Amino acid sequence: MKSERKIIPFPTTVSEAEMNTALKTLYQEAATARSTDWVAFIEEIATEGRWYLKDAELFRDLFVDWAIFYETDEQGKTPHGRFLEQVKEDMSQSLYRALRGLADPVPSLFLVKEDGVFDIMSEQTYQTDLTEIDVAVGDMLVGKLLYISGKWRFAIAYMKVARALVPEVRVLLADFVDEVGDDALLRQYPEFCAELIDLLLDIEEGNITPRPEA
Repeated sequence: MKSERKIIPFPTTVSEAEMNTALKTLYQEAATARSTDWVAFIEEIATEGRWYLKDAELFRDLFVDWAIFYETDEQGKTPHGRFLEQVKEDMSQSLYRALRGLADPVPSLFLVKEDGVFDIMSEQTYQTDLTEIDVAVGDMLVGKLLYISGKWRFAIAYMKVARALVPEVRVLLADFVDEVGDDALLRQYPEFCAELIDLLLDIEEGNITPRPEA
């Protein structure tokens, strides 16, 4: 499935330090404003499964990375959009434009290749710095990419899937998209992550035998 997403050409004059400082403030303000609703949702999802603490913490971080940019409040505004409204007059146009573009692209599933990571939803390849992530070619990363100071990087949270388990994840994704729609990862990314955690736990505990690679 190919998406016609528009990639905004971000300015390269914005420093990494500037972006990181603004991002930290954005996450902190959003978490404070929406903490009650978010905590209730995360606890509801986590207690439905047989999750370990590490799974609940991973889901929390994956959820927040999505919610910052896509969850709307009663006025139809995202935490990201509200933050931009508040800071627009107090920052440079370059930094504002760079922050505005963080909502694109959406969270997705990325196959690790020799020349970068391949977004299986949009069919785009991104050059990313994976030196701090323990992955090999053929593995899959689930998360959201951010473009900071001329570089693509994964947001706070990402989930790694070993190459041997990728066929199972592809089947789960196909079923999820078939049920929810082509924009499933945009609208229901947290729900997909919850199903994926359940799937990986089932495999880890021997309840499911992974199908062989095609």
